[in-house]
Amino acid sequence: MAIAIVAPTAVQAQKKKKEKKPKKEFVWEMPELTKNAEFDEYLLSCDTLNTRIREYCDGIVFYEVKKIQETDENGNVLKDENGNPKEIYAVVDSANHIRGSKEAIFQYANMILSGTNIILDMANIALLTTSATTALPSLGMKSFSYAKYLKAGPNIVKLGTQEIKEIVTKCREQSKDIRAYKNSFTESGELIDPTADVSNLDGVNLSDVPTITKPSSELAKELELAKQENANAQEADEDAFDEAV
Repeated sequence: MAIAIVAPTAVQAQKKKKEKKPKKEFVWEMPELTKNAEFDEYLLSCDTLNTRIREYCDGIVFYEVKKIQETDENGNVLKDENGNPKEIYAVVDSANHIRGSKEAIFQYANMILSGTNIILDMANIALLTTSATTALPSLGMKSFSYAKYLKAGPNIVKLGTQEIKEIVTKCREQSKDIRAYKNSFTESGELIDPTADVSNLDGVNLSDVPTITKPSSELAKELELAKQENANAQEADEDAFDEAV
């Protein structure tokens, strides 16, 4: 009986030893400057890079091509003269608001180029980390509390690179659909060539995109706003979509 009681306890203890605590998520917090020029340059560079990465990741707006069916004020889908649902294609944001395709393409190109530049600038942190490591002993008693910040630079670079590359990849993938849409549809969301194969527009399949609904008044208003957005949009740097990060 004693063995029966002890054995499970031993097993449970062994399991507890094997269980690893989840790693604490890295969060950058700018400490007080040390008054050591080399170490402070490293800290300030980490803070600047982290701010750039956070602003970049928080500033992205993702777009998607969707099919929109027009409805009346009661939510009933309207029909055309042939009895088919009245529908168009449009570029929408994450809130399903219609947006200008030209503006969306410009923003994607800009995000790709900006992300690439941030990743290239990350190389400087490696050099500054080396300088800060050398300078650490000169901080005296402060060196014990500031030693942990030597890992901050590499952590910011590692996590930032991963986040930015994910965004850039998504921008490239979704821009293919939006560029195909822009080349094949009018600003009112209708095919320029009514006989075009929607499953193969510039090599892109738009036949199975998600379908949403919008009341007639809302649809007309958003289409007009999208046209204005396109009219004010800048030309995108198309090379951004072909360069690898």
